[in-house]
Amino acid sequence: MNPFSNAGLFLVQSIFDLYIFIVMLRIVLQWVNADFHNPLFEIVAKLTNPPLKPIRRIIPTIHGFDFAACALLLALEVIKLTLLVWLQINAVANFSGLVVLAFAELLNQLINIFFYAILASAILSWVSPFAHGPFVEVLTRLTEPLLRPMRRVIPIIAGLDITPIFAMIILKLFTIVIVQPLTQISFRLMGVAN
Repeated sequence: MNPFSNAGLFLVQSIFDLYIFIVMLRIVLQWVNADFHNPLFEIVAKLTNPPLKPIRRIIPTIHGFDFAACALLLALEVIKLTLLVWLQINAVANFSGLVVLAFAELLNQLINIFFYAILASAILSWVSPFAHGPFVEVLTRLTEPLLRPMRRVIPIIAGLDITPIFAMIILKLFTIVIVQPLTQISFRLMGVAN
């Protein structure tokens, strides 16, 4: 593969991954009831509203769940994977395999968002335990739904809350048990040896 093809692959993947991350962050922030006036949420909303407005005319929000954003997310991931496969082998992959791979990639990214939010929150609590602000509020909203139930079971040891460690281990186990098998299934559907 020549350098121009590599550059094209890098650009396609980077641009799509960045926007997919922003759309996924919007879904997650809505799910955790983040403050709509939080500067981070405002930026995410401004970046995602243009494609979501027309989609919402077709796919409504039901019981507070943003199905339009989920549809956009899946469509973006499928388009990204289609372009990457086409740029690499100049062919179109099996659609069902692409959809399963897209779902696996999105699930992996969702797990990573929570993993790194917990890691950032833990580091912030050690470095600056009384920090506050829009970013800290978002981290707290993201991590508390996962950590709160675990705190009921795992005690604080010598003044140290170790629930973030267990939460990160569980999230990585989800990657191994759920994401990796889905990826293997998608490769089999596409006829790719993995």
